Amino acid sequence: MPVKKEFIGISTPETVLEQSGSLVPGVSPLKRHYNKTVLVLIDALRADFLFSPDTPMSMTKKLVSQNLALVAKAHTPTVTLPRIKALMTGSVPGFVDVILNFGSTKYEGDNILAQMSRAGRRVVFFGDDTWIKLFSDHFTRYEGTTSFFVTDYTEVDNNVTRHLPLELSAGDFDLLILHYLGLDHIGHLAGPNSPLVPPKLREMDEVIDTVYRSLTKLQGEGLPNLLIVCGDHGMSDQGSHGGASYSETRVPLAFLSTQHRSSTGGVVESEVDQIDLVPTLSELLGLPIPSNNLGHLLMDMVQEQGAEEQLASLLRNTIQLLNLLREDQPGADSEARGFFHSTCQLHSKWLSLTPQERSSAMAHQIQIKYNEVITMATSTITKKLTTYDLPALITCVIGLWTAVILLLLSQQSPVRWVVMVHVISTLYLVGHLTQFQSVWPFSGSGYLISVASLMLVLSTTALQAKKTMKDVLEWMRSSFYGGGSLCGGFLIAGTLLHTVSLLSSSYVEEEHQTWYFLSTSIHILHLMSVILTMNTNQHPCNASFNSSTSNHFLRSYPKSDVESDQGSHSDKFRQEVLNTAVLLLAARLMRSWNQTGNKWLHLPDIGDWLILADNRTLLSVLVAVSLLLILVLLSRRLTWVQTILAAAGLFCVFWSRASTGALFLPFVPQMDRGILPARLSFLCVFLVLVSQFLPGQTSRSSVGHMDICLTAWTVLHVLLMRPHNTVLVAFMTVQQSVLCGCKLVLPPSAAAVFYVWMGRAAFFSQGNSNSIATVDVGAGYVGQEDYNAFPVAFLLGLATYAGPIYWFMAFLAKLNTLNPSRRDLHQVYFTVAVTCLLPMVVYAAFVVTERYHLFVWTVFLPKLLYLGMDLVIYYLLSVILVLKYYLRCE
Repeated sequence: MPVKKEFIGISTPETVLEQSGSLVPGVSPLKRHYNKTVLVLIDALRADFLFSPDTPMSMTKKLVSQNLALVAKAHTPTVTLPRIKALMTGSVPGFVDVILNFGSTKYEGDNILAQMSRAGRRVVFFGDDTWIKLFSDHFTRYEGTTSFFVTDYTEVDNNVTRHLPLELSAGDFDLLILHYLGLDHIGHLAGPNSPLVPPKLREMDEVIDTVYRSLTKLQGEGLPNLLIVCGDHGMSDQGSHGGASYSETRVPLAFLSTQHRSSTGGVVESEVDQIDLVPTLSELLGLPIPSNNLGHLLMDMVQEQGAEEQLASLLRNTIQLLNLLREDQPGADSEARGFFHSTCQLHSKWLSLTPQERSSAMAHQIQIKYNEVITMATSTITKKLTTYDLPALITCVIGLWTAVILLLLSQQSPVRWVVMVHVISTLYLVGHLTQFQSVWPFSGSGYLISVASLMLVLSTTALQAKKTMKDVLEWMRSSFYGGGSLCGGFLIAGTLLHTVSLLSSSYVEEEHQTWYFLSTSIHILHLMSVILTMNTNQHPCNASFNSSTSNHFLRSYPKSDVESDQGSHSDKFRQEVLNTAVLLLAARLMRSWNQTGNKWLHLPDIGDWLILADNRTLLSVLVAVSLLLILVLLSRRLTWVQTILAAAGLFCVFWSRASTGALFLPFVPQMDRGILPARLSFLCVFLVLVSQFLPGQTSRSSVGHMDICLTAWTVLHVLLMRPHNTVLVAFMTVQQSVLCGCKLVLPPSAAAVFYVWMGRAAFFSQGNSNSIATVDVGAGYVGQEDYNAFPVAFLLGLATYAGPIYWFMAFLAKLNTLNPSRRDLHQVYFTVAVTCLLPMVVYAAFVVTERYHLFVWTVFLPKLLYLGMDLVIYYLLSVILVLKYYLRCE
């Protein structure tokens, strides 16, 4: 991950006064404009929640009309930790903060709270405990709430509001921060269109009204008080956040003063950056601007002050940014400083005039010039805001490509010394580069040895290139060109084309379209392959292909089936057409269930319609029918005990959803979070798994243990999905049942790729994308009473990759019927590894070369994270394959 550079220095009032006074003699010093300030931060409060005409926040909107509010743009990644840092420091966060968001530690850099503490001001905080982990030393009093337990959206806010009567009556604070999490939790659970959202917004509206009235009463003869209302980030149309969509990055920023503005208030149409709050609030409170700030002073907020103070504030903002530019990029500030000094001279000239001689036009001209310098400085800094450890990046890419090369070499019997030299040279090169971390060794013996090692790596690879390519081609022929050469060729071409498509940001954003096309096309091509084999009077698995693979596939069919092919082509043709029609219909419905990607994400889909409050009864019926269908399809391969356990687990899923109010179930009262039925469903999943080891509880026929594991996973899959996605699991179960009964014309290795394709299409159909905003955080809290990092992360990973896991387990169940040989299994492992590694190594090298691309934060890095997790998931699934089959092979 790239690391964001930070200036270590601390801004002090003495330094600010000295620098500003030396440049513009007689400039106004820092001055405090507000006495008490309250910051109400409503997590996931996107702009339209406050500014829409029919907003439930009517009292707040009335206050806005008398004061000032703006639409602020939050920088990506739009998750809580980096947004809190940005709001207090004015800096732009790094993408690595997405990971640090789950393990925040004390922040040591310059920030508004540190400035308040050094000035002897009292800061009180209640809300998200992330603030306490970052800034606990600066709070006079504080109490935190757990931010990650998203199933709680009531108590988490009540625990903040209950402190208000005492705090507002005492009034011994200078800054009071209230961070409300309930709205964000509702978004994760039910989305922005949930009927839970308007009541929560009305609750927040009452809180804001209460705080404002109390601040008005606390105002004395001196300075007025200030209430600031904002969101840390927005909320996507699916209810999550972390991405760069408009609804995730646009939040309200309202300044509600107890002394109403003399000019017309209301919402300013032009957008500002969210970090502009930092220099503005610092100036309003008479504090030095934090040294790492990149924000601009909001002139709309200081326009009530005189021109002299406005120019002094702009001067201090400009000095701070130029100091940061000099520290960040020495020598890059020469042009900006030259323009700045001419502006300071004009400023000094204006101050030397008498108040009667000072023209507003000249003051306005100085404002424009200061803003131009500020823009020059911030644009120069942000272009190289992050530093990349290039040697480490190259080391990782070399390591990935080495893994692929060794994987290809494993397909042959290579000369041992060549492989040894290759591995040793690569390890040395990786170790040597890692030693230097952020400095590339351009000279010295170490550099020469690195070059020699790199040459050895390339030469040993070249020595084996010819034979490796020959063996790879042989592997492709044997693994993909069995009885269904048409399908096999398309699987290879599709995998390669998908890998190439990742080199385009648009294709990455709309990757779901690629998988929908590939998974649909392979069904049609499979039907064509079956028709071709029928026309040549061959059994689909009896093609002219001499390998153990086709023999094993042939063994999976009774001899009578082969002998009866001659007289039943028409019946088989109709059956294959019907099977393909079912597969395509299910795929089409799944595609329309959840809109994803970027371009058409805003369009309504079936899932959006089903989760409307008016359709609760219909959704309940659909979920019930889907669960019944799943049970019927699963029970065909289970004993009666396993069927009862599966039925109980599925019923508990419905019960859990009804307890939360998402579904309707007569005589079942709504509980807090449906924890008990969810845990009973977990228990049923465990008992289904254990049942296969009990005497007399083996499966009915030749179907093995993997079918029982698939049954347990299906129950867990339904439990972790949102209610409307239960229908998707039913569609997948129907597809799997059809494929299980089909006579595939694919060898095992090609079938593995086929099922991987199905899994990736399922990944996107459940609403996922290559943006972290689509991760359903609520799935990690199913059956949880409190936040525990490991089970939450584990369940979250299972829920996100539920589709790929389901289809790979379905492949293992299909493979279980074939009794494959060791050679077949080796080819399956190899094929799965290449299929997963190839996009990763190509994309990793591409991202390194495009590390300064405009979309590196919003598109490339999130996709890289998904590819890495995808690699981990399939590696673990392959381990299951090894343990299940490889150890029992002779």
